[in-house]
Amino acid sequence: MEEAEIATGCRRGEAKAQRALYDSYAPRLMATIVRYVGRGDVAQDVLQDTLVRALRGFSQFKWRGKGSLGGWLNRMAVNMSLNYLRDNRHMLQAVSLDERPEAGLVADEPTPAEVEGLDLAELMRLVEELPTGYRTVFNLYCIEGYSHREIASELGISVNTSSSQLARAKAMLARKINDYVARKEMHYEPGN
Repeated sequence: MEEAEIATGCRRGEAKAQRALYDSYAPRLMATIVRYVGRGDVAQDVLQDTLVRALRGFSQFKWRGKGSLGGWLNRMAVNMSLNYLRDNRHMLQAVSLDERPEAGLVADEPTPAEVEGLDLAELMRLVEELPTGYRTVFNLYCIEGYSHREIASELGISVNTSSSQLARAKAMLARKINDYVARKEMHYEPGN
């Protein structure tokens, strides 16, 4: 089914269109949700809540051409993920001192060649390993394009907290990339 047919069918409550919506968009929505809440039951719950809200809210969906349905659903997945994190605010708290980057020890930024050596799946896996608060701010700022003021408003944190969590997320991610590259180089054998 084409995107426009799915949207029209879902607006009418057609089961075939609803199934096509799930089959076409659930994997992408899950990838978005996992970036915020991590893997597991919580991500499944947020996906289900997102799809239920979408199916109930199709009367508000405005077709704006190819890609508009995916964009609308993705925005909804981000919002539902943020709602979950707001409702479970303890997950956004600054991480313990053990998980913080060492004061004054900022990891060297990986070189462009090192980052290019990572495939997207591996990079996203490293991002998923960040503590929830860091990962959320990183995703909102670097992937979704939010400002620190918007992040602070969305998450109920200060602008300074948003900024410091982003800096810590970047430092932690840089260390993870450097560690990954070092492990990969140790296992590299010329001629293989």
